[in-house]
Amino acid sequence: MDTYKITNSEIVELKQTMGFRVTDVHWSELVKSHPDGCTNTDMVEFVKKWMDPPYKVDGDLDAYLEKILKSFVNFVRG
Repeated sequence: MDTYKITNSEIVELKQTMGFRVTDVHWSELVKSHPDGCTNTDMVEFVKKWMDPPYKVDGDLDAYLEKILKSFVNFVRG
């Protein structure tokens, strides 16, 4: 998986897509604790840690979440 940067403002926008299974409290903590953004790997690990209910995926959960993240980041960046 290639690593790329997600800005803090993108983290905020991604709440509705990547973070819809993560509580507002946890997402707000992510935004506050990463003022300079994070990597895609950090984002996938965060979502895996806090998602409720968990994703039910046949296969590689990391690859599945990365595919979703990349699609939404590309959308946000226009």
